[in-house]
Amino acid sequence: MSDLDRLASRAAIQDLYSDQLIGVVKRHEGRLASIWWDDAEWTIEGIGPYKSPEALDLANNVFWPMFQETIHYGTNLRVEFVSADMVNGIGDVLCLGNLVEANQSILIAAVCTNEYERRDGVWKLFKPNGCMNYFTPLAGIHFASTDAMLLES
Repeated sequence: MSDLDRLASRAAIQDLYSDQLIGVVKRHEGRLASIWWDDAEWTIEGIGPYKSPEALDLANNVFWPMFQETIHYGTNLRVEFVSADMVNGIGDVLCLGNLVEANQSILIAAVCTNEYERRDGVWKLFKPNGCMNYFTPLAGIHFASTDAMLLES
């Protein structure tokens, strides 16, 4: 694997990591559908494994109905090349959001351990995995969007 190929691959994987988070936050089904292979399996601790294309059902039927709004901050992405066409990645995710039920805000800290594969020159997620370290309701707090604050003034 050339240095140029390694750098291009690393950039593609960073984009996939970001697209995974952006797809959930922005409720962008098309973005989510485009980032993993048809035979991928998405596992989220406590929620279960979903095989593509069932993974979109996870977003449509679990994530999006649970949150009025949410933001995911991804950081500390570490990429390890197993081979020229397989990469293991690990990164931290902080999720802040407002739950639909009980008008409650929540903080979730998680670790994503993803396996990425390149097929026919294209990188995609093969085994995305999420492990939640904290799932903490924030008592008495409801995050206000900037739109809500502007309406009050």
